[in-house]
Amino acid sequence: MERAFKWLLAAGYPRPAIDWLRRHRLAIIIVLGILAWVPVILLVWLVGALLS
Repeated sequence: MERAFKWLLAAGYPRPAIDWLRRHRLAIIIVLGILAWVPVILLVWLVGALLS
């Protein structure tokens, strides 16, 4: 995650926001894990809707 934080800093993201992200790593990992399943859920819903 440090590499991502350094990239964000280089891209101009404000340092206080990066510090906030560093303090909330677990929440970020949980949110990213949930977001990773969104396309799968949408695909299953779409296939189910098309086949019914």
